Amino acid sequence: MCSIVYDAEVAAPPKHLDVAFFEEVLETALRTARVELLSIHIRMGSSTGENYCSQIYRTKVAYRLPGQADQHMMFIVKSIPRVESVEFIEDLQVYLKEKITYHDVLPRLELLMQCKRRFGPKLFQCLKQPENTLVFEDLGHLGFVMACRESGLNEEHCRLVMERLAEFHATSMALAVLDPHIFESYSDGMLSPNGLAKDDGLLMRFFAGNGEELHTVVSTWPGYERIAEKIAKYMKNQRANLVRSQALQDKEIRVLNHGDLWVNNLLFKYDNAKRPQDLILIDFQLSIWGSPGIDLNYFFYTSLSLEVLRHKRPQLLRIYHTRMSETLLNLDLGIPVPSYEQILEEVHRRECYGFFASYGIFPTVSQEKSQTADNNLENFTDADFAKQKVRQMFESPRLRETLRHTLPHFERAGVLD
Repeated sequence: MCSIVYDAEVAAPPKHLDVAFFEEVLETALRTARVELLSIHIRMGSSTGENYCSQIYRTKVAYRLPGQADQHMMFIVKSIPRVESVEFIEDLQVYLKEKITYHDVLPRLELLMQCKRRFGPKLFQCLKQPENTLVFEDLGHLGFVMACRESGLNEEHCRLVMERLAEFHATSMALAVLDPHIFESYSDGMLSPNGLAKDDGLLMRFFAGNGEELHTVVSTWPGYERIAEKIAKYMKNQRANLVRSQALQDKEIRVLNHGDLWVNNLLFKYDNAKRPQDLILIDFQLSIWGSPGIDLNYFFYTSLSLEVLRHKRPQLLRIYHTRMSETLLNLDLGIPVPSYEQILEEVHRRECYGFFASYGIFPTVSQEKSQTADNNLENFTDADFAKQKVRQMFESPRLRETLRHTLPHFERAGVLD
């Protein structure tokens, strides 16, 4: 009889992840029903405070095939709880979107790349009840790991991200030509009117709290008085400004944006010299069809080291444009290749999205790990906890140094006007 063993850190064992569930997962992964489960070991798959919308479990399944020695396989299980306090998860249909992306979109994008590129892990199983659950291959066995989010990515990592992101965006443009309706369900991203509709909704309260703290902090900086005044004016119409920063615009380039492109959603593979050689994207629950400026600005203002952000943006955008051009030409579907100037214009038009990322997301990303143990969406529903945590986030030296560089840039770009 197969048994399930939980690590002590699994405080509330997920009852829906039972033997029958993993039997079906294994049959799909191995493409055979002639398999005998021997044991299942479940442990937490991410550090406390590193994942906000879901519970991640790493599962090891031991099994036996007829006439073969015992073997094992590793899986990542992502379970998205149904909690009223985080209703935006349902409002944005994150489970359905991610399921469609892994089942339908990514395999077709990889085929367009002639299977020379993988954009995401394989999806083996989906479950809607009692909790939205997705089961993926564990890419750890292929050598893929997360980079350090606390210091930001260096130039070598960022150059690789630009190349892969350009391929992802370019192949999505091609898929939209081949299947014009494929991305119709990708209208809700992080700043969707649906997710920001309620003043007392978690997302709106979280972003509003960050905005208030940004203004409080910047108001104390000599030489930033004019910027502080503009931030205060921006925050009076925060919801409209947020929605507008993501909304579709006429005559823009449109691609499938990952939608949450930051360090923890990138898995890197390294050579023996610890240099990044490949990467795979994870977490497509906030993907959105729109300007590539969305992904590019979000990545720039959440994930780069300050040194790279200060000095390497033009070079990174040139790398992105070169790889996008090469990919579109190789696909040979007659898709117009954007000029470098067009890419720059897309990024400039979405600097407002970069500003949002710099105060709405980056404060959380830049926190030291020692401060993130109690970071979860449930805790952020408590007003006192949220206020204290936001204040702690904005005390980060890395955050403050970065904002001193980026805020004048956003002012020059007209974002705060």
